[in-house]
Amino acid sequence: MAGRYKKPFEKLKQQLKEELEEYLRLFILDGLQFRDDDEGRQLVDEINRAFREGQIGKRVGRAAFREFDLEKIKQIAQEHRRKVEGIYKAYFDRHTCLYAAGPSWDPDNPQPPLIYNDIVDKFYDEAAGGWISKEKPPGAAILIFIKSENKTTEQKEETP
Repeated sequence: MAGRYKKPFEKLKQQLKEELEEYLRLFILDGLQFRDDDEGRQLVDEINRAFREGQIGKRVGRAAFREFDLEKIKQIAQEHRRKVEGIYKAYFDRHTCLYAAGPSWDPDNPQPPLIYNDIVDKFYDEAAGGWISKEKPPGAAILIFIKSENKTTEQKEETP
């Protein structure tokens, strides 16, 4: 495009590009929480790497500026969201633990520990079918994390 419409058109394209980037960021990362520490930054790097390797920006740009296909943009975003959820799941699972507090140590009526995630600061409630916010049980708590990378289980069977 040349002439007097070139500048406004380029400005419009840039604005659309920025809006698309914001849409992708909000849609893909919606509801995902992470810490500002080495592990959290590593997660962000992994998500960004998946974005680059999947050529999401290029694919969305093509759908927006060449094909003018909003449904295709949505489809690409949903596809990448599923990939990011898979990456995030491992991170989230590493922060899920057993929360053993006062009621767990009651000698007369011991209660099983609760399932807790320290990223979202929520407990898993089977009846609700998900993570809920609730007051932490009284007393000191012990958080029991399972570190699968350090697990070495060896079973030996005795033969008669």
